[in-house]
Amino acid sequence: MSGKNEKKSSDSLSGHMSFANILGTYAALAGTLFGLFFTKSQLRIAESEEARARRAEPLAYTLEAVDTHYQYEIQWDGGAASIPAPAYRLRVSHGSLRSVTAISFDGREFHELRTLPMEDEWEGRPLDIAMPAQYVVEDGVAYDYFFLFLEPVEGPSQLDLVCTEISLDTWETGSSVQRCIDLARRDFLPPGAQRDMLETYSVLRDTLKSLELLPA
Repeated sequence: MSGKNEKKSSDSLSGHMSFANILGTYAALAGTLFGLFFTKSQLRIAESEEARARRAEPLAYTLEAVDTHYQYEIQWDGGAASIPAPAYRLRVSHGSLRSVTAISFDGREFHELRTLPMEDEWEGRPLDIAMPAQYVVEDGVAYDYFFLFLEPVEGPSQLDLVCTEISLDTWETGSSVQRCIDLARRDFLPPGAQRDMLETYSVLRDTLKSLELLPA
């Protein structure tokens, strides 16, 4: 009789130990899964904060000249020529863009107002900008320009002037981006194409400010 009781007690103890082992295994597995979930959540939060920090950086971009189907039909006192007009490939290096609008404006009327197709939370991807060629010739140089109205995901909008210069002697082209600080040069320039561009820039800035599209 006592042998049976001892066997029963041994079986019961073995059963309790097996149950305890199972609970321990489940507890360890649950702990591991919770740890993985917590780590993944922390990584997701860190990535989200990093992306937000990148978007909050002041907007900076580069422009690269690329081929386009537009042509400059340039005429001046010494002759005439047809040369390719470049397009520009915009790439954001800091910050992130929500919208880009290319504007052709001569101070009196708008020749082109084109909002470029964007992707959500656009950053780092190249964006091609091609505008109809328009120019003015002065002292052996043809000047062509348009404006970029840029709206970042975070931060104030900005208006930049993009200028292309073509030498009528060598047909070499160069480009520059001018920003609001360049308006300080306007009153110190002699009358001519460069001063006219900055005056047009000022008129367009004032127009966008009046529409509350640019900060005062």
